[in-house]
Amino acid sequence: MDNSGDYSGIRLMTTARNEFGITDTLFTAVTDSTGHFEGIATFTESDIYPMLVSRSSNVLGIINMVFADGDTIQIAGQIPNITESVTIDSRENEVYKTFERVDSSFDRVVNFINAGYFSADSVGIEVEKWSDIYWEVFETYPEMYAGKLAAENSISLLRTWNDTLMVSRADEIMADLGRILPSTLHTVIEYQAEVGGLENAVAKLDEYRKLTNRRSQLLDIDVQKIELLFDSSRTMEANRFLDQFKSEYSDNPMAMEWAENITYDLEFLAPGNPFPNFDFITISGDTLSNSSLQGKPYLIEITRFDNFLYQQQFDRTVSIYQIYQNFDLEIVTVPVATTDVTLQAFFSERSLLWNVVQPNSFDAEEIVALLNINRLPTRFLIDRDGNIIRRYIGNEYDDVVRGLQQITN
Repeated sequence: MDNSGDYSGIRLMTTARNEFGITDTLFTAVTDSTGHFEGIATFTESDIYPMLVSRSSNVLGIINMVFADGDTIQIAGQIPNITESVTIDSRENEVYKTFERVDSSFDRVVNFINAGYFSADSVGIEVEKWSDIYWEVFETYPEMYAGKLAAENSISLLRTWNDTLMVSRADEIMADLGRILPSTLHTVIEYQAEVGGLENAVAKLDEYRKLTNRRSQLLDIDVQKIELLFDSSRTMEANRFLDQFKSEYSDNPMAMEWAENITYDLEFLAPGNPFPNFDFITISGDTLSNSSLQGKPYLIEITRFDNFLYQQQFDRTVSIYQIYQNFDLEIVTVPVATTDVTLQAFFSERSLLWNVVQPNSFDAEEIVALLNINRLPTRFLIDRDGNIIRRYIGNEYDDVVRGLQQITN
């Protein structure tokens, strides 16, 4: 960087938000005149953490690496171009490279599947094969972070292809490690609800709760249980468990924020409740309201047109509309943070089949507050009487067909 040969003052720092929403410094060190540094990282869970490299308040690069208990990491690199030149040497990070190679290979297989290179019969066989490969990584490195991550991938891949094996592997992970990611837990519980109803899903959550003493895992399980009861219209039970939740996690601001949000949902947006009153003007100049849609089921979606997930799901919505319009289903799209130019660009290559609300013709902040919107897209399915069937946030939209069956009935 200069001709002095003095490489002191280069700071390396890793921070992360803890379960209380507070930013903790996990690692910090400053180089000496030769560019060397050392230090000890303190953290609660093995994970991939970003390390910020800076000097004199100038950010020089960010290095991602695995922090794991008992592991020693040696880092070497040159400035400038630290992110391109860096080498990370440690047992955990070497194993993680093995996981990345498997993950990269599977991504290529997914691209071939999406391109139609596999027959319908062979897709399931291929998916199970890769699930077994991920599981082999876990069995080879069961105590390593990458091994645990591979186990999660193995379990999630099996959904719909081999649900029995999926649950068996999830049970093994919980029994051995006492920990499972929220997304994997949701996948398993979703299946349990499908095959055995609410009681079966709750029983599985109670079973898992006995297998762990990790506070973060207990919190994830309790959240899933309350949301499951909420979605099943068991509001009295959901409220009872929510009261226990508030007492048990009262010292956790993030948990209390979640509890506050779902308290609002239970009171105003629970299945069976009337959908809040609205009054919109569509891009065609029509007026839409609760009363104008009375007697028809409808799906109301709050989104941005530049939202990648919404774009991915659009074809699914088209299919739903084409099938269920025979049952009088209406769809209403409420675009937030959207301009007329964005709207026109979005529909320049897509068919406009249903009601789209005129951008900026409504108070977006009021809608977000009224419907307690935390993520986009968020959708509400409403029955013919104007009552909520269910809310779908993000990828929960995959479950919409079960809600639509209530319309056909």
